[in-house]
Amino acid sequence: MKTRPRLGRGIDAIFPDSSMDSSAQLVELSMEEISPNPIQPRKEIDDEKIKELSDSIRKNGLISPIVVRRVGTKHEIIAGERRYRAAVMAGLTKLPTLVRDCPDDESFRLSLIENLQREDLNPMDEAEAYFTLCKHFQHTHQDIADAVSKDRSTITNSLRLIGLPEDIKQALRAGRITTGHARALLMLNKYAEQVFLLNQIQNKGLSVRETERIASHAKQRHQKERKKLDPAFDRLSLRLSERFSTKVTCMWGKKKGKIIIEFYSKGELERVASFLAAEELTH
Repeated sequence: MKTRPRLGRGIDAIFPDSSMDSSAQLVELSMEEISPNPIQPRKEIDDEKIKELSDSIRKNGLISPIVVRRVGTKHEIIAGERRYRAAVMAGLTKLPTLVRDCPDDESFRLSLIENLQREDLNPMDEAEAYFTLCKHFQHTHQDIADAVSKDRSTITNSLRLIGLPEDIKQALRAGRITTGHARALLMLNKYAEQVFLLNQIQNKGLSVRETERIASHAKQRHQKERKKLDPAFDRLSLRLSERFSTKVTCMWGKKKGKIIIEFYSKGELERVASFLAAEELTH
């Protein structure tokens, strides 16, 4: 039986039996030989925490090595981006590193796990990391759930956040709203209603329950205004929504039907269009 990686045990949880792996090499590299990961899962890094870590490294040195892989003439960071930045700030010229041989998808997955271990990824960074695994590496929701030891439904719910408008995503990244607030906002179909409720949350300090109640009432009102959908179309809509990581509605009238794919920014439109074009090219 395949065992899942256990989170919370440091580097051995990410790289089981790393000391026994013949592909791993513990070496000291100069800063010039190391480069950050261009698709690092964490987008938001607290400068104050980096400074605190830098002060600790300056006094005590770097206790645990960062993990890298060789890419061209450089060594790209897999795990230890914060330690690397803090070491640069502390003025270190060399770092202890564990050099591993792994492909792009494995590198990104391990980087994601390393961040999740410390539980310091904000919800949007986490959702976008899962989306990268889906889009660029063709991982299914179950693949990701197995890799990070979470339920499939947790991954699916996290990926739903990708469908939020950018200003709501930024509020979530900044901690002005919680994941619960964001999921409640996803209940609303209209951008104007989402932004209005977002402002109410921030200005009035609405709780998640209060936000859910307002969003639920608005959703019920909209459901009464539109025709009842066939259950088969509901199921198809759900499948397509998961596939495109945004809201998709399949409808059928008397003689014709339509599929509505919602997007909330030009970037979202480009993402959906690129995904559709890629699907067409692969068939």
